[in-house]
Amino acid sequence: MYLENVTQTRAIEMTETSKNQHGGARPGAGRKTKYEKTVVMRVPEKYQDAIKALIAHLDETAYIDGHYRNGHASEPVFLRSLDDNAQHVTFTTKPVLKK
Repeated sequence: MYLENVTQTRAIEMTETSKNQHGGARPGAGRKTKYEKTVVMRVPEKYQDAIKALIAHLDETAYIDGHYRNGHASEPVFLRSLDDNAQHVTFTTKPVLKK
């Protein structure tokens, strides 16, 4: 009888304390994104490196404004098209100039 009461009391204590401890989903938990909103999208595996290079280029050229009239071009990124043709892709960022 005594052992059953101790076991039940201990089980209740453990469930009450585990609710307030570390772990689990909590509002506001997790790493915040440096972007405003993000989406999940599926791209062909062949284009994965090119997409990553595009995102890196956009992050690196976020400062470009009207003072950088020539803009900035990325290093060529090698990829194979869906038809398996070898290609180099270059990304260019230029400011929108007011007329």
